[in-house]
Amino acid sequence: MLEVIFLGTGGGRFATVTQKRRTGGIRVISAGSDEVNMHIDPGPGALIYSLEMGLDPQKIRAILVSHAHLDHASDVAVLIEAMCHATTKKRGVLIASKSVLRGNDVCEKAISRYHQAMPEKVFEAEAGLGFEIDGINILACKAVHSDPDAIGFRFETKAYGGFAYIPDSEYFADVSKFYSGLRLLILSVLRPSGQPWEGHMTTDDAIRILDETRPEMAVITHFGMQMIARIPEKEAERTEKRTGVPTRAAFDGMRIIFGEEIHIGRMGEKMRKEQKDLSSFFG
Repeated sequence: MLEVIFLGTGGGRFATVTQKRRTGGIRVISAGSDEVNMHIDPGPGALIYSLEMGLDPQKIRAILVSHAHLDHASDVAVLIEAMCHATTKKRGVLIASKSVLRGNDVCEKAISRYHQAMPEKVFEAEAGLGFEIDGINILACKAVHSDPDAIGFRFETKAYGGFAYIPDSEYFADVSKFYSGLRLLILSVLRPSGQPWEGHMTTDDAIRILDETRPEMAVITHFGMQMIARIPEKEAERTEKRTGVPTRAAFDGMRIIFGEEIHIGRMGEKMRKEQKDLSSFFG
């Protein structure tokens, strides 16, 4: 079985700078072993939140980065150093968009040449390219965002089928080509219904995507301040009612067990207290 662990569920500028929701990205590990250990989109706090949650960053075997924006890539260099055992070993795999590795007309590259030289393998990903890591087939998928090189990731397991992660993206016409036939779809829903922002997903976009892709379960995450104020759980309920797809709003520290069945677990008591204290501090 795999565990999908949310080291953060915040996104956008204000959620990032206030840490109203954490922004550490997503860890995917094999339950009970170190066979699979991947970190997706290590934004601000990825290293610290990994350590707080007992997820040793030195056990990471692969890092995947969807695009070059701060809330998805700020901690990638330090996680590369951790993956490479404080730079003492050339180790692990880095899969990242062109913008992350080389930059483009909109974004500067997010990783220096120095850090790109540390992993054992580095792949520049674009939609349609596939990779295999520790028995999991990974397909880079289309996303439509202000970083034109942004990509999503689709993961196919031999035993339990597939799940995918859509980063910041607006709805696009051929979304079903990349994200259909999944058991679990994780969507970055920055804003609530009726609050569109070009290149980003609202609840309305998520509903359209789920209507066309029909996964077994959906999880929404990467919430901006407007979404947090609207209460993500209510937006998830609205999405489920409109689509019929079971939909959950992720919370910081949430764990999904992905096996024959899909189960959602809660964070430990210590982390719940930390989140309550943080919420009180920021009002």
